[in-house]
Amino acid sequence: MGLGPERIYESGLKPLLSQMGVHFDCEEITLNLPFPAEISAAFEVCRTLADKVKACRENGVFPIVLSGNCNAAIGTVSGCGGNNTGVVWFDAHGEATTPETTISGFLDGMGISTLAGQCWQSMAKNIPGFAPVPGKRIVLFGARDVEPVESALLDRIGVLRAATPGQLGNHLTERDFDRAYVHVDLDVLDPDVARANQWTPPNGITVECLTDAIREVRKHAEFSALGIASYDPAVDKDGKALAAAVQVTESVLAR
Repeated sequence: MGLGPERIYESGLKPLLSQMGVHFDCEEITLNLPFPAEISAAFEVCRTLADKVKACRENGVFPIVLSGNCNAAIGTVSGCGGNNTGVVWFDAHGEATTPETTISGFLDGMGISTLAGQCWQSMAKNIPGFAPVPGKRIVLFGARDVEPVESALLDRIGVLRAATPGQLGNHLTERDFDRAYVHVDLDVLDPDVARANQWTPPNGITVECLTDAIREVRKHAEFSALGIASYDPAVDKDGKALAAAVQVTESVLAR
């Protein structure tokens, strides 16, 4: 999935933005750690990303973050301002395990729990602009592979879940934010519609449902940033997941 961002940019977003007449720049975030390990590397990326996103917003530039995993969202939201940004998270999974509850040890399954201040507090507090996002400012859309421990955490902190644009709209009327970070893990899509990575479970949503939901977000909040994550070009043999990433971006940028 580390190859995903470049493929989405070069073969999808670069042509789209040029066609739309949108001025854009692209910057790759790299690590400067002499001995990178998974945890330290993930949080170092988030620290750098937070600074870059904040600079974009201060200069009137809309940030689009393409990442190989979902943990980058922690840096993006921090750059937007974790103390006043809402989160609409599209994903097939719960992303809410913790070091104490995980069975797989997969750090990338802790994105929402970290963002909400439920784990990795010492590491997260060193990300510029990080502030735990209350569950009442998070809506999870399209999740259908959620572990019981994740459901318990999401329910305890007040994260609402939606499966249709209508449900999302109803939930957003109850949220207390007027600007939102939109996070799209492309495995939210049904694998018969588009397969973005090897962990895409069945019974997902259509591209139309996804773009309709994004338009529903627009009715309730200003977009702070867009994140597109977890795309593996080797799995997307027919290019449908790439095309979906383009449609998502176009929906967010539409005026």
